[in-house]
Parts: sequence; structure tokens; C-alpha cells
Amino acid sequence: MTVYEKAEKLYKNVGTFIISCVAGDGYPLIKAVVPGKHRLSLKEIYFCTNTSSKFSHEIVQNSKASVYFYSKLLIWKGCMLKGNMEIVSDIETKSKYWQNKFKNAYSEKSYTDPDFCLLRFVPISGRFYSWYKINDFEI
Repeated sequence: MTVYEKAEKLYKNVGTFIISCVAGDGYPLIKAVVPGKHRLSLKEIYFCTNTSSKFSHEIVQNSKASVYFYSKLLIWKGCMLKGNMEIVSDIETKSKYWQNKFKNAYSEKSYTDPDFCLLRFVPISGRFYSWYKINDFEI
């Protein structure tokens, strides 16, 4: 199994995702987010947040971002991805990633709520950690 395949397998099975971007003041801005409902590939990752969040505002200004996810079952495994993030405005794509559990967070209780924000992350490279070894890979 290649390092990319190991990273993708981890991505499809973890529940904790940390995303970061470069804020306007030059410092990192980091937050935990809900992963997208569909996890097809590391080549395109979706996250849900709020349009009103500071993170969403900063992504509009600077698309450079990182994603980190990990598992500590039996052994510690982690993956950091570096790439670009954008806000998705396509309503059809937003509807695909909407989850009913989000209803309490949005007044319109739907993906049409202006505060429901879908982020699309496209990584360019990654770093995978497992069994005390670090492996860099390109995407």
C-alpha cells in the first residue's frame, strides 16, 4: 500500500479534522470542523462551517490552508495536507453535503441558509505519520 493510499484510508475513517489558514495578521487561524458527508478521495475534501465565521472570511482573503486528521487507536497515525481552500457557492453541491443534524445550527434549517458554508479543499502535498515514521507525498 502506498503512503497516499494509507493517508486516504485514514481520511475515510476518522472523525476529527483540524483546518488552518493564514489570517490577515499573518498568524495561523485553526479550528475543528465537521467533515463532509461524502469522503471520496484526498484529492478534493469538503468541510462544513458557518459563513459568518472568521475562518470563512479569511479564506476569501487567502486560500492557502492546511488540514490535519489523526487516529490514536492502537498506534498514532496522522496526516497533514497542504493546499488551497475555497467557499463553495454552488447550491447543488451544498445540498449534497447538508446533513439533517445541522438543522439546529441554522435558522432556515436548510442548505439554503446564508450562514451554511461549504468549504472545498484541494491539497497539493501531504505528510503522513505512522509507526514513528514520516513520509511526504505529492497529490
